[in-house]
Amino acid sequence: MQQRLLRWQPKKPLLQQLRFVMRKSTFSRTELSRAFGIDMATLGTGSAGTGFSFGKVGPGVTSEPHRHDEIEAFVVLSGAGKVRTDLGEIPVEAGDVVLFHPFEAHVLRNDGDEDLNFLDVCWRDGKAALDAAAKVAAPRRPIFVFSTPPTPNGDLHLGHLSGPYLGADVYTRFLRMKGVEAYHLTGSDDYQSYVATRADADESTPAKVARHYANEIRTTLALLDCEVHSFLPTLGDDAYAEFQAACFRSLLSSTAVDLRQSPALFDAVTGDYLYEPDVSGLCPDCGGSTSGNICEECGSPNLCHDLRAARSRHSAEAPVVGSVLRAELALERCYDNIDRHLKASGAPVRIMDLFARLRQRGDFSVPVTHPSEWGLPAEGLPGQVIWVWPEMAFGFLYNIQALARLLGRDWNAAMPSNDWQIVHFFGFDNSFYHALLYPAIYAEVFSHWTPRIRYHVNEFYLLDGQKFSTSRGHAVWGKEILGPKTVDIVRLHLGLTRPEGERTNFTLDALRRTEKEIFQRIWLNWLDELDQEIKQDFDGRVPDAGDWAPADRDFFTRIEIHRAAIERAYSDDGFSVRRAAAQACDFVRDCVIYRQAQDYAAARRLYPASTRTSLALQATAAAILAQTLAPLTPRFASTLARGIDGVSTETWPTSVRRLAPGAIFDLGPVLGFYAKSDNSILKHQETI
Repeated sequence: MQQRLLRWQPKKPLLQQLRFVMRKSTFSRTELSRAFGIDMATLGTGSAGTGFSFGKVGPGVTSEPHRHDEIEAFVVLSGAGKVRTDLGEIPVEAGDVVLFHPFEAHVLRNDGDEDLNFLDVCWRDGKAALDAAAKVAAPRRPIFVFSTPPTPNGDLHLGHLSGPYLGADVYTRFLRMKGVEAYHLTGSDDYQSYVATRADADESTPAKVARHYANEIRTTLALLDCEVHSFLPTLGDDAYAEFQAACFRSLLSSTAVDLRQSPALFDAVTGDYLYEPDVSGLCPDCGGSTSGNICEECGSPNLCHDLRAARSRHSAEAPVVGSVLRAELALERCYDNIDRHLKASGAPVRIMDLFARLRQRGDFSVPVTHPSEWGLPAEGLPGQVIWVWPEMAFGFLYNIQALARLLGRDWNAAMPSNDWQIVHFFGFDNSFYHALLYPAIYAEVFSHWTPRIRYHVNEFYLLDGQKFSTSRGHAVWGKEILGPKTVDIVRLHLGLTRPEGERTNFTLDALRRTEKEIFQRIWLNWLDELDQEIKQDFDGRVPDAGDWAPADRDFFTRIEIHRAAIERAYSDDGFSVRRAAAQACDFVRDCVIYRQAQDYAAARRLYPASTRTSLALQATAAAILAQTLAPLTPRFASTLARGIDGVSTETWPTSVRRLAPGAIFDLGPVLGFYAKSDNSILKHQETI
């Protein structure tokens, strides 16, 4: 970043250049207005659309983090402070010029005792903006990718798997192929109230239920070929309980947390305290059906006593409102911290809208303890436990420390580092907890830490048009359909239909069509024909290219277009498993169309040089396909790559390079493993 910092002195060429392009402008300090959290005044525009502004940052003030498509320069006129960008932080003082590329996040902070005054110069460069938007940079810091810890009150069905778990696995695999230090972490959310509910139904204990289903969940994730670097079961971990107690004590000492005697909901017959699965009703925000504490439809939190038409799980009588002393977090005191965090994180608009709706409700205090027999004890509040959602916030940090022990690193949960990049994958119904509650809690407990967190959110995945439901038996479980020969087809289909930005639907018939009409009829047929022709005419070795026709040059270019598009779909800014899967299908269809256009026997005999070029390019396309599919369908991709000499799925292809002439090309293993007569999905369908 130092190369972007220039130093100038009055009467030197840079100042003269600035004078040359600027028009004379006079303004009064009273004309300053707030922009990006600091005082700004527009001075006007120069040639070629260059804009000029004056900025003032008061002592101790920090501008809001932001990014835009213009190139921008800060010319520091007086004062001193620090500039932070995606690449790090540098000190600045009078005479310094800092240049920012398009879409580079930047923040200016005044650490001094006097105003920091600066000139802001910005201009648009369309090509630079497009290049920056398309660039996929490899982060330099460790990245911890969390799929939301599943509740061990049941196994994982395809509705679960299609969202956080497939998404986090694809994303982490891609980063590691790019050479990034990235880890996928998850665990079992053992102290969830839903575990106790399942234990009641099974006439078991919460601990037995949690342990049983945590093991089942781990097995299902393995069947999905989901690579998890740290799976954290929290039950019975004394060090985990001690860490949670320490974090909770710090939270209680925060100015945003109070002990309050506040309204709560109770069963009219048993007197039981009601929250989460114990109560249902109508959401006070959207009016839809909801359980206690969170609405799955609109994502808004509720306080249980504010539900309309509330019903208790314990009796048929209408619940009654009483009061209870609990520790409560006054979220309205945290709104500024949450707002800054969401802007810095580039949170999806869906989450920003949730926050905006929450703020419209005014003061909102959310209990962080609840009366319960199941959970970690809340010190100082007998009979109450730490609410499982704040516990999860601290659990993420503990999981990083647990991973550190496995790797021999020094990551400390009690001292989270600004070098850490955290990425969360979760369903929208968990957005309040992950993106609003957790940043608020972190700011109260870890004042030294500025979390770097990105959010990837999925919507509900429906089964035959309705929500997956364990209680109604409306589910297709992972174990019912995942196996060595089906896992890649399932991952491909879940990718093609993943609920990104909208709810999508799963049917067994559609899964079977993906297997028959896409994977077998298009993908495997193309690879089989290519393999047979190279074996027959070139003894199973990639031929050297001969004569290049315009169609060949165009196809070679399109291979790179597909490679770059898939890379973009895997990258953080444009991450979309659905788009990556669709692009891979388009890639193979393009290969088939190209092959069909060359498949004329008389022309092949008369013009063998053209045939060599066609086969060489298709072999290259098969190699690129194996590499670009590795995050999405790792088993198929690695099997395909093993049949092509010199191809590895360990690293990401940065560009398209033709395979070396004479390279062994033998797809027999992959074609034999995925034998077309197997009907693997159909066999599984008959057992469901």
